[in-house]
Amino acid sequence: MTQRVYAVLLAGGEGKRLWPLSRSEKPKGFLRIADHKPLISCAIDGLRGFVDKKHTLIVINKSQKSLLKGLAKGIPDKNILLEPLKKNTAAAVGLAATRLSADDIMVVLPTDAIIKNRSAFLSAIKRAVSFVAKQKDAICCVGIKPREAKTGYGYIKLGFEKAKGVYLAGKFIEKPSREKAEEMLRKGNFLWNAGMFVMKAETILSSMRKYAPRLYRALMAIKVGGNIARAYSLMKNVSIDYQVMERAKNLYCVKGNFCWNDLGSWLSVADMEGAPRDKKGNFCFGPVKHEHTSRSIMYNATKDTMLVSGLRNMIAVHASGKTLICDKKDAENVKEIATFFTDKA
Repeated sequence: MTQRVYAVLLAGGEGKRLWPLSRSEKPKGFLRIADHKPLISCAIDGLRGFVDKKHTLIVINKSQKSLLKGLAKGIPDKNILLEPLKKNTAAAVGLAATRLSADDIMVVLPTDAIIKNRSAFLSAIKRAVSFVAKQKDAICCVGIKPREAKTGYGYIKLGFEKAKGVYLAGKFIEKPSREKAEEMLRKGNFLWNAGMFVMKAETILSSMRKYAPRLYRALMAIKVGGNIARAYSLMKNVSIDYQVMERAKNLYCVKGNFCWNDLGSWLSVADMEGAPRDKKGNFCFGPVKHEHTSRSIMYNATKDTMLVSGLRNMIAVHASGKTLICDKKDAENVKEIATFFTDKA
């Protein structure tokens, strides 16, 4: 394989579903969640030995640049791509593609998950890279074999096997009902959508030209030296899944048989591998004292003691002078809850 391989790490999201711990001024990718290493550092380390740091691009909002200090050692400053506005993952992936040569292979990874079994992770990535290198215009995602029926994740349906371990990707299913998630788990031909994609730079730009012409024109203006702030102001705030992947006919998928935990909600934080639970099913982190409480999540990011009594199936979080208390069934709605109340304040 003669093509160069680049890692593209998407770190510009706010992670508001983990509010109040994760906020726009310090999103979850830069945080030590439950004393775990910052997620962006995990993403960089996960590709060690496969993608050189000089071939690693990090896409973040310009307001987050200072947060990278100490977390991206060895990555050249020119590889830190600063977005002037938050325009979601389609813009971020496109911006990275404009910085690469047409035949360069991009390994696009979000920085909001914890991955265990690094060898299995790299094996899946290498299989996708090898497949893309041999194809003219393929996009290959790495999906995760489901361990349980999760309703908060997106799913990808697998089609026929195109090459060894590589399948044609069918339709995307976004956050299914409990019944649908259980049905897909039983059938066994669905994977969790982890937001990991491998493709050549020219392939994704060609796809954007076809499916998102407005975005493509803005990106081409940036590529030839146009004003990036003006170009971004013309873009829609849309994910790469919705903008391209759900419509692409050249989309394939590799099964990832590794432990992947998307820290997209407080439920997923409590489900982290090795996360402690007491006899009543409570997850606690930080200085917390509780009584008459069961099956609840209690997270205190401060040095002050949090006292809890009488909770059942609840979430209680205290961080940065703010407190969240809600039912666990509303975990996926924390972003909307936080936005509503912070906008009212």
